[in-house]
Amino acid sequence: MAFLENGSGCNFSSAQSVTATAASTNIYDVTGAGSTNAPAMIGAGGLSTALGFDVGGGNGVEQPSVYITFGTCTTVTGTLTIALQVAADNGSYSPGTYYTIFQTAALTGTSQLFAGAQISFYVPPVPQGLLASGALPRFYRLNYTVGSSISVLVSASLLLDAPNLRQATQYGANFPSGL
Repeated sequence: MAFLENGSGCNFSSAQSVTATAASTNIYDVTGAGSTNAPAMIGAGGLSTALGFDVGGGNGVEQPSVYITFGTCTTVTGTLTIALQVAADNGSYSPGTYYTIFQTAALTGTSQLFAGAQISFYVPPVPQGLLASGALPRFYRLNYTVGSSISVLVSASLLLDAPNLRQATQYGANFPSGL
């Protein structure tokens, strides 16, 4: 897997303040080059639209997932819906039109949106024919849709081996208690 546009790993959002509908602060570029940059494997005159891969296909062992943690929630009288979106390269090394491949149900109230709450979902394969000309997605992002009053901090990451990471975060120093 490649890196995000800012080179910080596979984080879509790091304590991103969500108060209105917005895209995640970071975009995951499967080539690692970053938006507006030609990937290293493209030579002079190469076509960028053929680049990309379906993250939802996994690595043959694990299916990648998106892992979301909520921080401070000061207003939660509305709803929050989170969509995973993909885009092919538009031919200029930038995202083309984004399409939603997964969307959560509307998250509501303090029973679902509170500091420390976590949700996760598997990255589904991209439906055939979704992107123009059979292109594969190069760019992945989250889109946060706010329905009325929400003020929440969101941290979200794309994980290749989520079950192992979740287990590591359950125990201090990666050891079960009592050992």
